[in-house]
Amino acid sequence: MVDVKELLKDLAEKNRLLNEEVEIKISDTKLDTTRIKDYPLMSGKEILLRADFKGCYGDAFTDKPVEFKGTIRELLDKGNRAEIVATLNAVMRYLGLIDRTVHCSGDEPEKCAKELVKYLKELNPKKIGVIGLQPAFVKEIVDTFGAENVLVSDLNPENIGKIKYGVKIIHGKYNEEVIKNSDIVLATGSTIANGTFEEIWNLAKKYNKKIIFYGTTIAGISKILGVERFCKLGR
Repeated sequence: MVDVKELLKDLAEKNRLLNEEVEIKISDTKLDTTRIKDYPLMSGKEILLRADFKGCYGDAFTDKPVEFKGTIRELLDKGNRAEIVATLNAVMRYLGLIDRTVHCSGDEPEKCAKELVKYLKELNPKKIGVIGLQPAFVKEIVDTFGAENVLVSDLNPENIGKIKYGVKIIHGKYNEEVIKNSDIVLATGSTIANGTFEEIWNLAKKYNKKIIFYGTTIAGISKILGVERFCKLGR
């Protein structure tokens, strides 16, 4: 598994930041649910943590929200994985290494979805796999490429087996099948916070599939590992 704690520790040590303070709170990001009502963030199935490091912010999705205030050294000793990821993003933002570390709001996920589809059209895939149900993305991809050409997996039991935007959502334990049977795979960046990133990344390499991670959670790791990230409207 990618050792995010060690990555943050090394970064903080090199830049003499271990004794600097970070504050992590639950974000109150609001999304427009006029057209799309099943965002995990708005249903409470996922919580967005936001780390504040010297006025620079970093986000991470989690289903185990914990707030924190203290030094990076203390966080490394006590913090959970999502807190570490959020802080890594905030520190890398402070150091000028990454951007778009703050989640978009309002109807911006829908606008982002339209930008994503433009990019996918350029790549001309026949089958698209989506790991982690991002409703705005799935809706726009299905509208453009057809439900029969889209595979979607998720870990939320309330979604598994349901038809969403014309596609039956399968369990995340079948991610290998999703990757194997897709030309391009889109995966939520939240995988770096929930510990499933490495398995998905390795499966994409195993089957030689192009994989694009989306969102703010994976901002720092995508830079460190050279993984492609799509996040047009993050701040």
